[in-house]
Amino acid sequence: MYLAVCDDNIADRKQTERLLSRQSDRVFKDFGERIYIDSYGNEDAFMSHPQMYAGLFIDMVSGDINGFDIVRLLLKMGIDQPIIMCVSSLDYRKMISDAAIEADNLYFLDKPLKVAELTEMVELIRKKNSVTIPSLELRGKDETIYAHGDEIICFRKQKSEIEVSLTDNRTIGIIGDLFNIYDQCRIFPQICPVSDYALVNVDHVSKTSFGKVTMDNGLVIPVAFAYRSYIQKTRENLAKTKQ
Repeated sequence: MYLAVCDDNIADRKQTERLLSRQSDRVFKDFGERIYIDSYGNEDAFMSHPQMYAGLFIDMVSGDINGFDIVRLLLKMGIDQPIIMCVSSLDYRKMISDAAIEADNLYFLDKPLKVAELTEMVELIRKKNSVTIPSLELRGKDETIYAHGDEIICFRKQKSEIEVSLTDNRTIGIIGDLFNIYDQCRIFPQICPVSDYALVNVDHVSKTSFGKVTMDNGLVIPVAFAYRSYIQKTRENLAKTKQ
């Protein structure tokens, strides 16, 4: 299990590392599980791969981008692992409340961190990590989204990029080969190809007709003759897994 600390106060960052290292020793002794801790003093390095961490401890107060800004970016990206705001000079509770941000993966710890509270938080992260829902990284030109299978409506080849349609009227253009993307989507059994140029989520298909499907967001996608049976087979396989 990997944890990340993002803190621009070097003394606080080192202290959080030490406390988490002790938690790592405890967890290994009690459960035989390893905890690895990565520590960052700036947001650029921290934001490069946040999806790899089971829990993220954040307190950034000195730069142009503070901890509140970072948590908004993480939520926009679709990060749903526990995000722990370590409260020091910035009152993250009030900032998040004032911004009307609601997310069930946001937690708060006051500095200086208390061992008992940190132990409780690590246990929460450890339990959530055991039932993590898989997500797919969708890296666009200006943003990255981590999408769960039920959020993906379809992929369509559009000139030099793949357009991904998501729930809540979201779209993102990504660079890649559709066949490679389909291989990555094997974690989502509801995704299937309908041509060499499109993948669809069968749970978001609202209507099928000869040579095309209509998605629940209104998109009409052509179905190639060679792929005409894929949607039905995918639905049958999904039904078997639910029995």
